[in-house]
Amino acid sequence: MSSTKKPVIGVVSCAKSLKGYDIQAVNEFYLKAISDFGGVPIILSAAIDVQDFEQVLAMCDGLLFPGSHSNVAPYRYQATHTESYMDERRDELSLSLLRYAVDNNLPCLGICRGFQEMNVALGGSLDPAVHKSGFDDHREPSTEDFAVKYAAAHRVVVESDGVFKTWLQQAHWPQSDAFEVNSLHNQGVKALAPNLKVEAKAPDGLVEAFSLPLHKFFVGVQWHPEWKAKSNHFSQILFKEFILAASL
Repeated sequence: MSSTKKPVIGVVSCAKSLKGYDIQAVNEFYLKAISDFGGVPIILSAAIDVQDFEQVLAMCDGLLFPGSHSNVAPYRYQATHTESYMDERRDELSLSLLRYAVDNNLPCLGICRGFQEMNVALGGSLDPAVHKSGFDDHREPSTEDFAVKYAAAHRVVVESDGVFKTWLQQAHWPQSDAFEVNSLHNQGVKALAPNLKVEAKAPDGLVEAFSLPLHKFFVGVQWHPEWKAKSNHFSQILFKEFILAASL
């Protein structure tokens, strides 16, 4: 694409019900983060048919898979437990888009649910309640105050041979092996998909970020970097690298 044009980022939406209406919705935090760092966000709804992917994605230079309160349906990763809040229309859209993106080297950023979708799409599995499996409690605080809900909750430790390490070194990060993140998730990675590479872990050992080697940009993070992204140093790095990859 021309260097004078901003990259178009397709953002996967969620299916929700509101007062009897079926709607498609995306938290504006994600859309603003894309536009703040030089991208043009467009919403991709579950109404898109798989047969129309090539036509739709011809407009997109990258894809963002945002967080959501819903969870990936367990059968998608051969699990048998039950989930109280699922969004199977989003499952179908996201998992199909991710597999298409891997095959076509299309830049992708996954956040929280999107991070979990990435793992499932490539053959990994999820733990439905990490605090019951020997990890710390990573769930969001019970408050309506977003400043508290999205506040830094723990640090993540960066792997020594990953792309995160390279980014932090290039940014002259004072401490290139760890930084603080927020935490608003119940589920997490159980088995990492075979081709994914761990980029960072929580102090309790839970996988918090990964990438797909040799892909143009395929990065998932379990936390929420979209929250006040312009004032968070690692969020700045992450979104700048994503938009840059989508610009090439």
